[in-house]
Amino acid sequence: MEAKKGSLIEVGMAEVRVGSFPDVLVTRGLGSCIGIAIYEPRKKIGALAHAMLPSIANAKAKFNPAKYVDSAVSIMIDELKKRGVQPHQLVAKLFGGAHMFSSIPLDSPFNVGGKNIDKAREILASYGIKVVGEDTGGNYGRTIFFDLDTGKVRIKTVFQGEKEV
Repeated sequence: MEAKKGSLIEVGMAEVRVGSFPDVLVTRGLGSCIGIAIYEPRKKIGALAHAMLPSIANAKAKFNPAKYVDSAVSIMIDELKKRGVQPHQLVAKLFGGAHMFSSIPLDSPFNVGGKNIDKAREILASYGIKVVGEDTGGNYGRTIFFDLDTGKVRIKTVFQGEKEV
């Protein structure tokens, strides 16, 4: 599922990128961070975020809103609107949000992965965007490739192999 004639667009940690067919958006090293893929299937346009923390409201340093799930989704929606897409036309998929450190209890406030998943679901629902697929949780990292031709996402892991959502 590598880029056909389009670009392979890298999305770094705490970044948001937008592309359209035939581009492929990729983000690497999702641990407790969450990858949020938003897609408009008729126009074959999408956005991918690699968010690190749940909410900008709790942040001391707010200079990079793409670092936070809630503000990253807001950026994604704004960028897609600029390209003529409305939120009701969108679907989303979620990836990552792993529990990377077994020494941290699942119900701990420091279980960032779980909080990222919950916040992503909450903020997408507030925009009326349905989550149509996900590969979240677990205790392992992921690299994802978001194909803007099909809207499918290929997940690569070190020990869990590959799959497509």
